[in-house]
Amino acid sequence: MPTGPLIARRANLDDLTVLRGLWQLERLPTHELDKRLTEFHVAARPDGLVTGTVGFLVSGQQAWIHSLAFASLAQAAEGLPVVWEHLLTLARSQNIVRLWLHGPVADHWREAGFSPATAGDLKKLPAGFGHQAGSWHTLALRDESAMAAVVEKELGSFHEAQQREAERLRRQAVIWKLAAWVIALLFFIGASWMIVLLLRTAPRRQRRP
Repeated sequence: MPTGPLIARRANLDDLTVLRGLWQLERLPTHELDKRLTEFHVAARPDGLVTGTVGFLVSGQQAWIHSLAFASLAQAAEGLPVVWEHLLTLARSQNIVRLWLHGPVADHWREAGFSPATAGDLKKLPAGFGHQAGSWHTLALRDESAMAAVVEKELGSFHEAQQREAERLRRQAVIWKLAAWVIALLFFIGASWMIVLLLRTAPRRQRRP
């Protein structure tokens, strides 16, 4: 069997048969996960053999790592670090501020920085990730208050830009309206002058004696 460094990538339809087998090994709801293929990422060998898969569900600026499935513990130990780096890069590119895990977690995730979610953390749990009950672990990738301030600042700048654009369009409309009035006035003056000239140059009928 060809060997080499694993790569992590997004799952595709060609992987579905293998993923179903992995999900069945972990006793995961295969029929439900079939419909959510776009959430999954895989660890694969250079020859294309998929050794494991992980779900990555994004909601707003948070993401849930779920439905981990590897063919063996050895392949999980080899594949998890590769998939984790892939997901971390993906999370940063999408400005994700917080990651979630549900259920028992392996030492790998604790070493990556995940810790049990507090009551305050659970209040931030997106509804789409499930109920707050059970064991949740979380990892804050960014300062959420700082991110909120950045978003608020960006929104403020956007509103200011919109107001400037609206004011520019308003001034432009006034200028075009004034120009239209000037053109209409010039046309009226020109037409009036032409009528006067026509009246002056028109031949007058001589009166009969």
